[in-house]
Amino acid sequence: MRNKALQSLFCTLASCSLVALFPSRVAAQGMVPAEVARYGYADLIVVNAKIVSMDDQGYNANPGHIFEAMAVKDGKVMGLGTSARIRALADGNTRVLDVRGMTVIPGIIDTHNHLFGNAQLGQSMGLRWPENGIAIQLEAGKDKETTRLKVENALKDAVSKVKPGEWVHVGINGNPQEGISPTRVFEWVSRGDLEPKERLDRIAPNNPVIVQQASRSTMNQAGWDLVSKYMPFFKEFDAQEVTDVPDALQKGVMSLPEVYAITWNIWYRNQPIGLLSEMVRRQWEEVAAHGITTFGSRVPNPKIMDTVTYLHREGQMPIRFGALYEVHRMPANPDFTRQFYKMTGNLTGVGDDWLWMHGVASELWDSSFPEECLGPDLPAPPEIKMREKCPKPGEMFYDALQNALEAGWRVAGVHGVGSHGVRLFTQMIERAMKNTGMTAEDIRRLRPTVEHAEALGAIPELMAKIKELGIIISVDPPRLVREKVYVEDYGPGAEKFMMPVKTWLDQGLKVVGQFEDYHAIGANLNLLITRVANGKEVLPDQKLDRVTVLKLYTTWAPQYLLKENQLGTLEAGKLADFVVLDKDYFMIPVEQIPKIKPQMTVVGGKIRHLEPDLAKQLGMEPVGYLFPAGYEPWDRSSASSSF
Repeated sequence: MRNKALQSLFCTLASCSLVALFPSRVAAQGMVPAEVARYGYADLIVVNAKIVSMDDQGYNANPGHIFEAMAVKDGKVMGLGTSARIRALADGNTRVLDVRGMTVIPGIIDTHNHLFGNAQLGQSMGLRWPENGIAIQLEAGKDKETTRLKVENALKDAVSKVKPGEWVHVGINGNPQEGISPTRVFEWVSRGDLEPKERLDRIAPNNPVIVQQASRSTMNQAGWDLVSKYMPFFKEFDAQEVTDVPDALQKGVMSLPEVYAITWNIWYRNQPIGLLSEMVRRQWEEVAAHGITTFGSRVPNPKIMDTVTYLHREGQMPIRFGALYEVHRMPANPDFTRQFYKMTGNLTGVGDDWLWMHGVASELWDSSFPEECLGPDLPAPPEIKMREKCPKPGEMFYDALQNALEAGWRVAGVHGVGSHGVRLFTQMIERAMKNTGMTAEDIRRLRPTVEHAEALGAIPELMAKIKELGIIISVDPPRLVREKVYVEDYGPGAEKFMMPVKTWLDQGLKVVGQFEDYHAIGANLNLLITRVANGKEVLPDQKLDRVTVLKLYTTWAPQYLLKENQLGTLEAGKLADFVVLDKDYFMIPVEQIPKIKPQMTVVGGKIRHLEPDLAKQLGMEPVGYLFPAGYEPWDRSSASSSF
């Protein structure tokens, strides 16, 4: 008996050893599946699903493999297959999600968005914006003069309600009933013509005032005086930032980084970092509810970076963030800023799978309409061409970006809105190559990127240069609606410049996707599928099939973020980021794509969003941000467009 007991014990120990050392052999003998032998039982499995892996990397309409089920272990995909096979990877501690035929896709990757909280969200948490004062949102009038009248009447009323020294912020929206787009209002504000400093001074001599539309604003003298106490080089920085308006300082014109600095370094200066981080976390939680699991963005202010790293340290990030540093957009001594990236060392690639640095960005390259740089590629009257912001050596942001590249940093997230602006970007890269001895292959390994590309066109010599240098184009579908204002200002020849994405792909260029407006993901995808904007087809020969469009935001997007081995597809060993949809993106009529509503978002194997209906079906409680009743999160009709 004693010998039999010892033999039984030996066999038990031997089995354990075999599981550890020879998992495939043990699995073949029917003891446990190979994955379990290697990793242990799954933490979570999804069964009875249509799991679309999106693992076909080609430029085609093939989404890759389709599975019934998936297992997750330690935040990564453990295995995929039939429901029966994947159930064998579960034990009593495994969470089983039976989604009853729903479609599952990889988490959506938005390569370019600015998700660092907002005034409305902050105010709901008790964060004052402005810190002391009042904020007003107005709808534009039927033209510049009626808009100015509305602004000034509202400003007079606001000044009567605040104390001397308190801030007044006026934001101006478009007026669709009058045919006035936000883009047109931006044009008035960007030149300082709507409310220059002297007009604001007359109305509010004792209160700092900002009048803003999108990334441009004007500020009165009281504001400039106050801001300069906190940031002594603010005026010198602004002179470098707003180079397209000759009398910018006289008119009080500012760009977006100045407003960021005022917000984060003055209005939020006394706020606990934990409270600021919670504002950001809540927005990221809402973003996760729309199906976005990773985003990329430039970080234009050090305090924003402090906020993000706090979330990371505390393990509170609901989604992943690939950061591009843009500290040269923080108002500081321009001479120091030019050299900053040469003094930091190259931080490209530093971080982990939740937060990582993947280069240096510069939004201020050719800016956006009406300041896009089309140069000689598209003629227009002098008053139109004078608005174009075409970078040149000697300007602070040009020198800072070139110095970063020469110091080894990857340059990405660079505005490439107009064709000539992108041409000048390639020329800057070639200057750096000449100065350092870098080759085209060296540049291709860095994967530089250009952003938005709304008027990039497909000029043959430029396309060839983009391909030679391996530049990734990050395309922004919502901006296709700007075709209307381009044609109004440049004539019908402008239409051929409007996002010819199919031509880029046909020529072998690398293209990925961005949204900016995360509230209307389905509607934005449809812009590239149908090419219908402003009620008409824009370059209909550029239509893409729905699978190719989704690849811009899944399969190919991680190349932009330097994470193709971790993200973008559902494959064993990759991070378990996925979205459960209430409709089959691949089969429903195209016009129904904006009606899709994400039911569950999982990031790193953890449920970050779970809608009440699916939660009830699974016997669970809802998780994360909950949409208001009747809200259609992927439909532009339920979102406010910034274009």
